[in-house]
Amino acid sequence: MTIRKYEQEVFDEFAKPANVSEAWSVVDTIAISKNLYGNEVNAQWHTSFQSFGQQERHSFFKQRTQGMVTAAYCNQQSSDSMDFAFVMHSIGLAIFGPPCGVNAVPGQPDGSGGQIDQADLTTTQWIMADLPRHIGLEFKVQQDVRIELPCLKAPPGYGVTGGGVAQGQLADAPAFGSQPTNSIAVSQGVPILSNRYPLPFRIGIPRTASIEGIIHVSQLARTILQNLLGPQNIPFNSEDGTPPLTFFGQRYLIQLSLIGERLVQQRAQYHR
Repeated sequence: MTIRKYEQEVFDEFAKPANVSEAWSVVDTIAISKNLYGNEVNAQWHTSFQSFGQQERHSFFKQRTQGMVTAAYCNQQSSDSMDFAFVMHSIGLAIFGPPCGVNAVPGQPDGSGGQIDQADLTTTQWIMADLPRHIGLEFKVQQDVRIELPCLKAPPGYGVTGGGVAQGQLADAPAFGSQPTNSIAVSQGVPILSNRYPLPFRIGIPRTASIEGIIHVSQLARTILQNLLGPQNIPFNSEDGTPPLTFFGQRYLIQLSLIGERLVQQRAQYHR
């Protein structure tokens, strides 16, 4: 009997109990943002690139819950424990950032002065397009490492796709508009769900089992991150379009998703 056939028979036995199989995904996110709100301060997120770059290893599915950071970032009801038996089909890692980053005026890093020094296109482009090349991905069930591969081998299969636009400015334009307006969007691979890392065989995860996704950031990437400023706040127009503007923290996201089936107790209408 081949190992793969044995794995399949073990899975089939695992799936036999009278549970209903439902399509499901499990998602968790690490954010890098100057401003955190509400319970997000307990999410073990980072308020600067320098803070994020100080760690070689970052963990998913161990600290956050939906109640802490909302379903936009995590859909686990309990941390460090599976909410239900789960059959994992694929895994994907996404890195998102604002289309056009900004730097605040020197001496006013919180952007409180209502002015913008310049667009910060290098940082946002590097984070979304180049950082994934320097990250390794690991996935564990209990103490067993089940997956270990480069980040770019596990694209998320969803998210914005690449594109950009630029608008030039006249030499005598007002100070606030003296920089060209640029917008760039990048994602890891084509945003269709079939473009994910397909597991060679399905992984069965028992209910209440401990799982952990881990990303390992290379020394090169950590050195660059520790020398980056920001992320700074980004301006939004005031009601009448004139300063003072309203500033919110730019948010960079690293999101790990597992797609598969959850096994739940049968509902009455499923019985004949």
